[in-house]
Amino acid sequence: MVINHNIRLTSSELASLWTAYMNNSMSKCVLKYFKAKTQDTEISSVLDLAIEISETMIKDITEIYEKENHAIPVGFNEKEDLNLNAPALYSDTFHLKFVHNMARHGMTSYGASFAGCARSDVKELNSKAIDMTRDLYNKSLSVLLEKGLYSRAASIPIPDKVEFIEKQGYLTGWFGERRPMNAIEIMHFYNNMERNALGKALLLGFAQTASLEEVRNFMVRGAHIASKVVEFMAHILSEENLSETPTMDSDVLKSTTPPFSDKLMMFQVSLLSGMSLGYYGVALGTVSRRDLGSKFMRITMEAVQYAEDGANIMIEHKWIEKPPSSIDNIEIAKTKKK
Repeated sequence: MVINHNIRLTSSELASLWTAYMNNSMSKCVLKYFKAKTQDTEISSVLDLAIEISETMIKDITEIYEKENHAIPVGFNEKEDLNLNAPALYSDTFHLKFVHNMARHGMTSYGASFAGCARSDVKELNSKAIDMTRDLYNKSLSVLLEKGLYSRAASIPIPDKVEFIEKQGYLTGWFGERRPMNAIEIMHFYNNMERNALGKALLLGFAQTASLEEVRNFMVRGAHIASKVVEFMAHILSEENLSETPTMDSDVLKSTTPPFSDKLMMFQVSLLSGMSLGYYGVALGTVSRRDLGSKFMRITMEAVQYAEDGANIMIEHKWIEKPPSSIDNIEIAKTKKK
């Protein structure tokens, strides 16, 4: 005798499905524009794979939604949010680095989603997403390496013995003599510096092409914030003789014709802001030198305010779809009494 259990989707599963659907519907539009403007055949093949992943994810999530009678999110579409006739806004090199960076984000987010789900179809979807995104990461990395475009983090000496921390002075950094940065701290500074360099270039392009003045101003403000983050992180690393300041500003071209809707650009920036806050939080929890931790704290506070201001703009223009939510039983009871 076979017993079929109708297992409801949990809040974690609903969250991962909804987030993946929204992100992939946005990514599909961005990637199709990049693909249409890319001249390099190797980079174009990377974009083909990225588009295929977005389309597969949208299709697979839609199938689960239909089975559950779940409303299909509006998300983003080529008719309303994409203008393929707009001239190129970014270089081919930027397209490649953008996809590589998003593949890194994807592996992190799909891994977290997989760890938070139990239903077999959702687990299978996230497992498949991890595999596809890993392939995209490897392919984009291979092309970056072949073209000499991959920026490696600084090398430090290989330890030849195990040492233990014996003094509280290891944690200090505001006054007096500071110890050299350890590998974990260097990793967080370098990775966040690199992400902000790419983010700055993206925001500069968005600032050039946004239709609404308040959106243009928001993008310019974000570019200034990203630039400050890059400069001060590069300064800290340069004090350790570890790195030069990365820049992708030259990868932004002169076009002012909007390839994307303001709604899509605001969503993209909101997504990246949320990811940045996550990375800053991890850094705060793992850096040991107090002065470095305080710097991440200041960056985080400014990023929180920027993200909130962006959310307010999106709410004002009714650009934010409401994610699945729990019910307010008390409010239902009050309504019934009326």
